[in-house]
Amino acid sequence: MVTARLIPASSLTVGSATIIVRLPDQTIRSRVALLQHESHGVVRVLFASGDLITLMARSTVGCIDAPSPRTRRRAS
Repeated sequence: MVTARLIPASSLTVGSATIIVRLPDQTIRSRVALLQHESHGVVRVLFASGDLITLMARSTVGCIDAPSPRTRRRAS
């Protein structure tokens, strides 16, 4: 099951979750490749797609967590 949620940009981490950011001219759906927290409330995010954006730390982004691996049941 896929879990979607809204999180503040300040809590972003590098990982396998897909982040969704809606901009006026495009929508970015990608994983975070590099993250830099600035001291003045700004978060710089480099996505695996190559997009680089700067967000206010209190901005909200969509997060789709990667599904957990399924375990197979053995036939008895």
